[in-house]
Amino acid sequence: MTMNILGIDIAKTKFDVCLMATGRNHFNTFENNQAGFAALDSWLARHAAGSVHACMEATGNWGLDVAAHLYASGATVSIVNPRQVKSFGGSELARNKTDRLDAALLARFCRAHTPAPWSPPLAHMRELRELVRRCASLKSARTQEVNRQKAGAVSPVLHASIARMLRQIDDEIAAMTAAIRDLVDQDVALRTNFTLICSIPGIGETTAALILAELPNLASFTPKGLAAFAGLSPSEHSSGARQRSVGITRIGHAALRSALYLCALSARRHNPQFTDFVARMTAAGKPKRVILIAIARKLLVLAHTVVRKQTAFMAEAPRTVPA
Repeated sequence: MTMNILGIDIAKTKFDVCLMATGRNHFNTFENNQAGFAALDSWLARHAAGSVHACMEATGNWGLDVAAHLYASGATVSIVNPRQVKSFGGSELARNKTDRLDAALLARFCRAHTPAPWSPPLAHMRELRELVRRCASLKSARTQEVNRQKAGAVSPVLHASIARMLRQIDDEIAAMTAAIRDLVDQDVALRTNFTLICSIPGIGETTAALILAELPNLASFTPKGLAAFAGLSPSEHSSGARQRSVGITRIGHAALRSALYLCALSARRHNPQFTDFVARMTAAGKPKRVILIAIARKLLVLAHTVVRKQTAFMAEAPRTVPA
C-alpha cells in the first residue's frame, strides 16, 4: 500500500501542510479548528491514495487537536522534537524559512527518518499535564515577585502591589495543587502510581505529579531512554588534543531535570539507597554536582522501577565502604 507523507507546520490559528503523494508535492493551508480538520479530510481524500504518515513538531497544545483528529482517522502520526527538524534542515543547507517551506521540510524529515508513531494521551492525563504546568508557571511567577520584593523598592505603593500579587498567586497555587490531587485521586491507576513514586525518599508529591504528567507511558521506557528524555544522559566532548570532562547532554525535558536535581539534594541525605553510592563517589573524588546529577538519574530510574513492578520502594541495606 502506498504511504503518503504529510508534513504539518502548526500555528495558533492555522496550519500549513505539504503532502508527498503520487510523485509530487501538494500544498495547502487550513484553519486550526474542527472546520479546518474537516477540510483537511476532504483534501486528503482527493490527493492521498493510501495510508498517511503525518509529522509535526511538538508545539504544546496547538497541534494536539489536529494530531488526535488524524490519529482517529487512521493516519500514523509522529510528533517530533523541533531541534531534530532544525538540524535536518541545516544538513540540507536550507536558506529560507516560511510556513510552507517548514511543512515541506517536515515531510522530507518524516520520509528520511520514519519517526516513531504517536498516540494521544488519555483525557485525564492531558488535564494532569496542563494543571502541573500551570502550577509550575505560577511558582515561577511567585519567584519573580519575591525577587522584586527583595530588591528594596522605596515606593510603599509598589510594596503593597507586590504583597497583593503574592497573596493571589499563593491562592492560585493552592487551588492548582488541590486540583492536581483531586484528579490523581479520581483514577485508580494514577493514584496507585502516584503513591508508589512518593514512596521513594527524596521524591515529593510535586515531582511525582510532574513525572506522571510528562511521562504518562513511564513503564514502557528503558532506563537509558528515561535518562535521555530528561537530559540526564552522560555526554562527552573531545577531539584531538582537546579533552573535556564528561557532563550531561541537557537535550531533554528541562523542567523534569531541574525537579529531579532538587530531589537529589534531599535524597543524598535521606535516602538510604544512596549511602554507599555517595560514599564511593566521594572517595573517588567526584564533585558534588556530578554526584547529584547521578542521583537525579537514579531517582528517575527508581520511579520507573516501582511503577513497572507495582511495588513500593524498599531500601537496600547499605554496604560497608572500605576505609
